[in-house]
Amino acid sequence: MTLFAENLPKYCLDDVMEQAITDEFSVSVDGDGYQARILYGCKIMQDNETKEIKILNTALGGEWYKTVDFDLLEVFLQKGWRFGVYELSLSNYRIKLDKVERLIKKEMNGRKNPKQIQSLKMSRQNILERYSKIKSKLNLISND
Repeated sequence: MTLFAENLPKYCLDDVMEQAITDEFSVSVDGDGYQARILYGCKIMQDNETKEIKILNTALGGEWYKTVDFDLLEVFLQKGWRFGVYELSLSNYRIKLDKVERLIKKEMNGRKNPKQIQSLKMSRQNILERYSKIKSKLNLISND
């Protein structure tokens, strides 16, 4: 049986953490007992004692940030910090866009409030613009 090199992770979590620390655009949010960086709704943190590293999605609702799912974690390990951040950001924008689309349909089939509909359409436009901007950045680093 042959192992394919493309299936093996290119990076470990320590590498991804180091990339985040050296990324000039990530913001340091170090706390008592841990190091952390945040960028485009993605937070990576490392406990100073245990050295455990977690990658969290800050854009999903709730009181606590959610740990990224396994598929997205694999993206970070295969492609690195910045690529993973962009993928996470795009995923979050798709979720927000779906929510706005549902609200527009509900409003169109319900009260038909013109101001609310216009506000939702503006929201949709802003999300699409941010999505497009991140997609362009992802395409730039994909071609490298």
